[in-house]
Amino acid sequence: MSLDICQIALHQLIKRDEQTLEVMLRDSLLGTDNIVQEMMAELHRIYGAKNKAFATFNQASELAESLVALRKGDENFLGFSRAATIHLRDELAKYPFA
Repeated sequence: MSLDICQIALHQLIKRDEQTLEVMLRDSLLGTDNIVQEMMAELHRIYGAKNKAFATFNQASELAESLVALRKGDENFLGFSRAATIHLRDELAKYPFA
C-alpha cells in the first residue's frame, strides 16, 4: 500500500510519572521528503500489524466539529493536529494505563 502524505505534524506525548502526561507540540509541519515518507510507511506497517480496534466520533463532539472544519478548509492542518493532540492527552489522562 502506498501512502500519499500531503501534510504531517508529529507531536509528542510524554509520560513523566504516574500522574503527568506532558504534550510537546510542533510549531510547524514536517517536510514530506523521502525520510518522512519512509518513517510513515514503517509506522503504518507496525500499527497495521496490530490487532484492530474501531471507534466512532460523537457527531456533536468538539473533535468531530474540528475535523469537519478542517475538511471544509476553515481550519489549517497544523492547528487541527495541535488541538487534537491536546484533546488526546486530556482524554488519556482520565485512565490509569496512560
